[in-house]
Amino acid sequence: MIHLDPLDRIVLQRRVEHLHRCGARATAEAFAEIGRRIGGMPAILTVLGEYEQRLTPQMVRTAGGHRFPLRPLRAVPR
Repeated sequence: MIHLDPLDRIVLQRRVEHLHRCGARATAEAFAEIGRRIGGMPAILTVLGEYEQRLTPQMVRTAGGHRFPLRPLRAVPR
């Protein structure tokens, strides 16, 4: 996984979870919009194709990759 600031990672996780709940069409529209804004549709399609070739839903579920890991709890001083 790429390195992200911890806060950015949490924001990314929450927004991806929301988009996923919206379904496949919303996800495709979001990728298309990202590609349009950054001029990177060929790169997006390449990465999606690589994921399609390497992963199956069953493989991801078996490895536990269908969920984000739990964030550790931290004690808050009084």
